[in-house]
Amino acid sequence: MIQITFTDTEILAIEDGKLVGKIEFALAGNELSILHTYAYESGRGIGSLLMKNAMEWAKTQQYVILPICPFAQKYIEKNNN
Repeated sequence: MIQITFTDTEILAIEDGKLVGKIEFALAGNELSILHTYAYESGRGIGSLLMKNAMEWAKTQQYVILPICPFAQKYIEKNNN
């Protein structure tokens, strides 16, 4: 099972003690800039899992997401209802 952990500048996806993906972000005021999304094992939905958690967290914190990285841009276009 993949666990999601938040730090001051990253959202980490950890499975069995191993880092399997991460999002690097920056905060400025109420803006959450998603700089890079990494999934170290392709085809498992790790990037999507990270983005889902980032969007949920941003909503609870009332942050506006600025998707800088292309993956984040595409994910938000597809999933921002």
